[in-house]
Amino acid sequence: MEINSRFIKFTLILIAAGIWVLVFQNAGIIPQVKPQRIAVDSALNVTGTVDVDNTVFIKGSVDANIESINGYSKFYKDPRTGEYYVLPVTDPYQ
Repeated sequence: MEINSRFIKFTLILIAAGIWVLVFQNAGIIPQVKPQRIAVDSALNVTGTVDVDNTVFIKGSVDANIESINGYSKFYKDPRTGEYYVLPVTDPYQ
């Protein structure tokens, strides 16, 4: 009977440890092993960085600050052809 009770205690300790690992992962204390996949149909606020492996479909409008992306130049030089393109930006101070 001693071996059986040791086995039951060990099994219960493993189950409890597994549950606490899941709780800590959901709380963000322990990092998750694989990235999360998120699919939503409503608005989503994202802070920090996001790695995208596939196509992203966006409904509605997206605010993009061209000056932050391309510096203070409104021109973009295509590295393949060497041609310059004017990026349409609005000046908020006009």
